[in-house]
Parts: sequence; structure tokens; C-alpha cells
Amino acid sequence: MKLLLIEDEIELAKSIQGYLNEHDFVCEWASNYASAINKISSYDYDCVLLDLTLPDGDGFDILTELKKQNKTEGVIIISAKETLESRIEGFHLGADDYLTKPFHLSELLVRIQALIRRKQFNGNTKIIYNANQGLNHSKKQA
Repeated sequence: MKLLLIEDEIELAKSIQGYLNEHDFVCEWASNYASAINKISSYDYDCVLLDLTLPDGDGFDILTELKKQNKTEGVIIISAKETLESRIEGFHLGADDYLTKPFHLSELLVRIQALIRRKQFNGNTKIIYNANQGLNHSKKQA
């Protein structure tokens, strides 16, 4: 799975990127608004991890740009902004989840996995392959 991390705090970004790479994700990193827009315009991702406060722009504008480009990436906002208004605005602009800093990397991992599962496999936790009929999704698990 391919992720884009948009985060200007270098140490935090390195920590997140290293952790996700250890868990079999390909995690690219953009440290500012301009490079994030360039990557979003050039590549497709399974999930975007988005900080709202960037040195040269606003994360909400990135959400708007994703929508404008008809991108289908799942978006998890990771932000120190913990106001109800910022969370609501993020969801209105198309974010799928919102995680307030500081957070545990293990929680971020399971949120990413859940988001990708919902987007790609309709919430199923098992995939069954039948050689005669191709790929079939199992029924949703409780």
C-alpha cells in the first residue's frame, strides 16, 4: 500500500515514515504545501496523512485540491488543532478520519488499515480466492 505523509515536523515525519515502512507500507513524504500538491497531482495513493499547518499553505486547501482533481485517496488528518470546528471543517472537505497530535503510532496504523479496508474491500476482513471464479470478497465480519 502506498501512502503520502504531508508533515512539516521533520522528526515526527521520520518517525511515522519509519514505522509505516516497517509495517509494509510505501510511505512517501512531503514537508510542505508545494511538494504535497506536486505529489498529489503526479501520483495516486491509497491514503494521505495530512497535517493542517504547513509552512507555505493550509492543509484544508490540499483537501480542496484533492476533491478538485477527483482523487479517491482516503485522507486522515493528523493535526495539533483539536477544536471541534477544525474537525468538522476537515470532514466537510472530504477527510475520512481525524487524529489529534500527539498520538500513538500503533493507533495511526490501525486507522490507516481500517480506512484502506473500507475503501478497497468494502469493510471485509477476509478475502477468499477461488481459482474457478476469481477473487471473491467474504461476508462482512462482525
